Amino acid sequence: MSEETIVETPPVTRPAAHSVPALGAVGFLDAPDHARLRRSVAAAFTARRVERVRERSRRMLAELVDEMLQDGPPADLTEAVLGPFPVAVICELMGVPAPDRQGVHTWTQLVLSSSHDAEAAEKARKEMGAYFCELIGLREGSTDEDVTSLLGAAVGRGELTLEEAADFAALLQIGGEAVTGNGGQMLYVLLTRPELAELLRAEPVHVPYLDGSFDLGPHYSPGGTLARLVSELLMDALLDGVPGLRLAVPAEEVPFRKGALVRGPEALPVTW
Repeated sequence: MSEETIVETPPVTRPAAHSVPALGAVGFLDAPDHARLRRSVAAAFTARRVERVRERSRRMLAELVDEMLQDGPPADLTEAVLGPFPVAVICELMGVPAPDRQGVHTWTQLVLSSSHDAEAAEKARKEMGAYFCELIGLREGSTDEDVTSLLGAAVGRGELTLEEAADFAALLQIGGEAVTGNGGQMLYVLLTRPELAELLRAEPVHVPYLDGSFDLGPHYSPGGTLARLVSELLMDALLDGVPGLRLAVPAEEVPFRKGALVRGPEALPVTW
């Protein structure tokens, strides 16, 4: 290929420098410390535990889709469903109380976005850490199976320090919100390639695309089971539950996020 035929395109998205954990932080731990942290929350991410939140998640999703349908087309699928739904599910699994969820989500966005300066991101990171320290500290004697309760119990047994537990909780919360971008990409692909949507309707299977988003060897995300659950529910509710769902604009006009760690549609205009 000649130099004249090489076209450089700007990156759709890139990580903010301040979103990368510092060396020595929880995100860089290796065995045995990494395994010790993972064991503390393993019960929250088993297939059995995730299935327990399936019906609650299905109801939350149905409410969001019903509201979108009542408002009528066109709609921004990202704003109406793909944004709020995964956040609600990860907060449910984490054990973040409903009144606190918007605040936690705001902190996450500040940490991940490169459109804000490092000072704002660091402030959000500290506030999130302080929040999880308080929440986990209140749950040291808990027998519940949400993430913060399991971490609180591990702190109570002396297996983790409170700081380790809070850092790990923040990391899981931030990672869990990646499902928003992944879900948006999945729906974008299916809406621009209807033959794939028909194939999934005829033969429901897991989505290999999402498996590779979360399979990273020993540091793979424990939220992979959760991501598959969210994806299955989204496909059921949107592809099967909204007849004629399609993009409301040409595919090339769908805006994608810039200045964020997780790629995905900034808006996904649809009609039906």
